[in-house]
Amino acid sequence: MWAARVARWQRSGLTATAFAAREGCKAGTLAYWKWKLRQIERTARGVPAVAKPPMSFIEVVSPAVDGSDASVEIVLPEGYRVRMPRGAAGDTLRTVLDVLETRR
Repeated sequence: MWAARVARWQRSGLTATAFAAREGCKAGTLAYWKWKLRQIERTARGVPAVAKPPMSFIEVVSPAVDGSDASVEIVLPEGYRVRMPRGAAGDTLRTVLDVLETRR
């Protein structure tokens, strides 16, 4: 059924949307069957499917957090990022935030 419908679509010269509306089916389903039938035909002719490149992995190593260089990051709605060492004084953070606030 779908092979005949796809063939009619290709002969019609209509877009997938227009043809699907006329036939009472979905344009996406029509496009899928066009692709699927092409894959079946290629396999029958012995044409290999498109080969996917081999998957490779890379190692991602997170830096060790021993407390000495751990930090706190604050992302403000304006897009600013404030990164402070974990032990930073509250006064320092308040000063930085005050400066950024006055720039708004």
